[in-house]
Amino acid sequence: MRLGRLLIIVAIVIILGVVALYALLNLGGTQTAQTQVPATTDVVMVVQPISRGQVITEDMLGTLAYPTSETISNFFTDTSLVVGQRARFDIDPGTPLTNSMVVGTDQGFSETGSDTALLIPEGMVAFPIPIDRFSSLAYGLRAGDHVNLIASLLLTNLDPNLQTLSPNDVALLSFDENGKPAVLLVEGGGAGPVQVEPLTNTPFYVVPSEPQRARLVSQTVLQNITVLHVGNFYYTDANGDEVKNAYSTTITDADGVVTQTISDPPDIVTLIVTPQDAITLNYLVYAGSKLTLALRSSTDASTVTTQAVTLEYLLTNYDIPVPSELPYGLQPRLDILVSPTQQLVLPPAPAQ
Repeated sequence: MRLGRLLIIVAIVIILGVVALYALLNLGGTQTAQTQVPATTDVVMVVQPISRGQVITEDMLGTLAYPTSETISNFFTDTSLVVGQRARFDIDPGTPLTNSMVVGTDQGFSETGSDTALLIPEGMVAFPIPIDRFSSLAYGLRAGDHVNLIASLLLTNLDPNLQTLSPNDVALLSFDENGKPAVLLVEGGGAGPVQVEPLTNTPFYVVPSEPQRARLVSQTVLQNITVLHVGNFYYTDANGDEVKNAYSTTITDADGVVTQTISDPPDIVTLIVTPQDAITLNYLVYAGSKLTLALRSSTDASTVTTQAVTLEYLLTNYDIPVPSELPYGLQPRLDILVSPTQQLVLPPAPAQ
């Protein structure tokens, strides 16, 4: 009896030991393996070669379990977002797709030419205009921004027949002692009608004290246009690599070693406009107009009817009075307004 009980106890201990060993090797190992498997995200990848400009179809695509920690926001995670678009360039199988690799068919596509042309909607053109720190929102513009364009022009009066600045000069025709005609040029002779001095009854006319002053006018000429690029585009060098096509200034030490390279700020911006607006911009640029860009809200697509601003508009609509001519004034005399941040050099005080 004792031997039988002992055998039963030994059998139970062996069974419990086997169960514990199985649980340790399988359940514990599974838990360890589960904690070591990284999280993944299915991203869209290319499974067939795609040529530049080719329309992407469902059978060209697949998915790849990609580590979530290494997944970037530009990856596609849904094949339906890619099907029907065109490839910007040749794409090899096994390549995860990003939004920079494709272009919508509604934007049009050229089998040849630059990638820049892929960004221009059908029926539109790209046109550059010069910019500086003021006109470009302190260089704050970026590709994709929507802007309004304001043009400022200086207008003058011209003689309609001669197409010259008015008033015209006059030429007095006289004859010498031999009867030959001689021309005496009098500048500003056509300034105005002849007047008569009342005391001596002497005729005279007013001669301008300076050339004609141009009149400034500013107006919004284009609204809600898209910025394609700020500054110079990239170009391909002799090795086929894309490099930045921009001017820069290098600083060297006494031995001629370059210690610093300073890129010049952008001096040009490329806009997406209609063909007619491109001609308008071309005229304004060559006419010497000052063009200024005003940044719009990213959610605002409205257009507003604006009024051209002249000196008369400014004085009338903002209640700015014309100062009276008083028998006293400020000293020293100031003919221009100087920013408080600039050094003002005053003329010497008159001798007492």
